[in-house]
Amino acid sequence: MRFRYIFTLIAASPVLLLAFHTGPPTKRTGTIDGGITCTQCHRTFAPVNSDSAGSVTIENLQPYVPGVAQTLKVTVKHPEASRWGFQLTARFVNGNGTVQAGTFAAADDETKVMCDDGSLLGSPGPCAVGQLQWIEHANAPQTAQGEGHTFTVKWTPPADENGDIMFYVAGNAANGDGTPNGDRIYNSSVRTSLSNDAGCSIAVKPVVRTAVNAAAHAGPIAPNAMVEIYGQNFQASSRTRTAGLGDLSADLKFPTALSCVAVEIAGRRVPITYVQQDQINVQAPTVAATGPVTLVVIANPGRPNELRSDPASIQMQATAPALFTLGASKSVAAQFAGSADIVADPSIFPGGKPAKPGDSVTLYGTGFGFTQPVWQAGEIPNQTAQFQGVVTVTIGGAPAAVQYAGLAPGSISGLYQFNVQVPQSAASGNQPVSVALNGVSTPPGVTIPVQR
Repeated sequence: MRFRYIFTLIAASPVLLLAFHTGPPTKRTGTIDGGITCTQCHRTFAPVNSDSAGSVTIENLQPYVPGVAQTLKVTVKHPEASRWGFQLTARFVNGNGTVQAGTFAAADDETKVMCDDGSLLGSPGPCAVGQLQWIEHANAPQTAQGEGHTFTVKWTPPADENGDIMFYVAGNAANGDGTPNGDRIYNSSVRTSLSNDAGCSIAVKPVVRTAVNAAAHAGPIAPNAMVEIYGQNFQASSRTRTAGLGDLSADLKFPTALSCVAVEIAGRRVPITYVQQDQINVQAPTVAATGPVTLVVIANPGRPNELRSDPASIQMQATAPALFTLGASKSVAAQFAGSADIVADPSIFPGGKPAKPGDSVTLYGTGFGFTQPVWQAGEIPNQTAQFQGVVTVTIGGAPAAVQYAGLAPGSISGLYQFNVQVPQSAASGNQPVSVALNGVSTPPGVTIPVQR
């Protein structure tokens, strides 16, 4: 009701309308700002982009180098318009658009920077670190009809890269009569990636100590399994980096280099999902190799200052099944089927709750080998893919009915899920859980909480 009240006031007050000539309310760039656009007030030609004769465009945007400023151009056009406005913001794709990407600065007196302080109009920049910000017109310029107008914007990328960045812009091609009537609103977006010229400056040779199954935290690995690598000099001590949507390739595969680090297993560059100073998480390659294979961590990959670790030898076998657990506990990582609710003792996972006999739950694991169809390392399955073989699950020593066993659709191809029903005979308490594929079982000790 609050926003409806505010917009009622805007429609009724010429003073407020004129104030918007010096910049719109914040959060008007469309999808990333909750779907709100300038058509909330300028409604004559709503919805946004309904008139194909005009446009708003972002020009001069280059692949970014962290900390190196760029000068962008925002152009608004329409053959019948004579007054022009805009609003622009930049967000990391990682974080679903909630993380500000870099900072804006006015190139001249036509623009200004506004910060998100929770109010309708925002507060003038400079903005606090991490605060959402927009750059917009400071006084909507007037021209001869149909000339269009180009605004100049300075943008400095963040000092630390975090994957791809999206720019979202709104443009107002107005008729200049001082009212919200007869004006046309346009939205657009542009994506930019980290430049190949961006420097990587890891100065110390990486050292690999060990590599293990990411669910078992020990033992051998298997093709396509998720793997944890431990060592040192993988990253600056304060730097962590998680792969997200902003790091996926155009064909939606996980990256093979992240934060100036790459990994080769059995001679193949592998997908990488996480990096910190002493740990890297990757996915093993889709190969049929068994026995000892080499693993190499590469800092500054492909650059003149590339540093390669000494090769480490790790054991690979056809399957190395293991179930993920919650943190350092032995409680299996599980959800109630069809729900985001976690199966756990609340003392281990706040908000968790035990399962009951008869409940359907989903367990997660890795190292179970190939499915049909086979998905390559780094791919994200968009459909179910089951195992070629016999899957058995026990809870509390009793067989659990298996409703599905295979890859987890929508996740990296090294994550497997098991939809099972808790046996009616399961007693209260932490009951042991085991999953076996063709007779090869997950390591003992993993439990699931049951409450009758």
